[in-house]
Amino acid sequence: MKYEKSGLIIQSDVEIRTIREENNDIDIILPLKNRTVNLYLDETPSYFKSRFQFLMIKNIIIRLSTIEKNNISTIHFLRNIDLHSSVVNFEVDYSNHYFQVKNKEYLVEIYLKRKPL
Repeated sequence: MKYEKSGLIIQSDVEIRTIREENNDIDIILPLKNRTVNLYLDETPSYFKSRFQFLMIKNIIIRLSTIEKNNISTIHFLRNIDLHSSVVNFEVDYSNHYFQVKNKEYLVEIYLKRKPL
């Protein structure tokens, strides 16, 4: 499945649904069913040797803006459905990057990769 909206690109083996579109904001959800998530970031400093790992993630919510030239999204890794159950959240400038989500047998791998030129 490929999701593309306002410059955000997600290539995913996991279902992607829009759960809210209001004014200039869009919230999308990736239901993971309490899986371990390994997050791999392109271009990280060399002192990061592997990945960031998050346990028992039920959902990922990505909030993005449809305002032109606003390529910042907020990513929430959740234990439940609501934002108050956030394990971690962070902002990503996706102007030059895209997400790849791979559903593996025992976990989900998420890669933030540089877009090809």
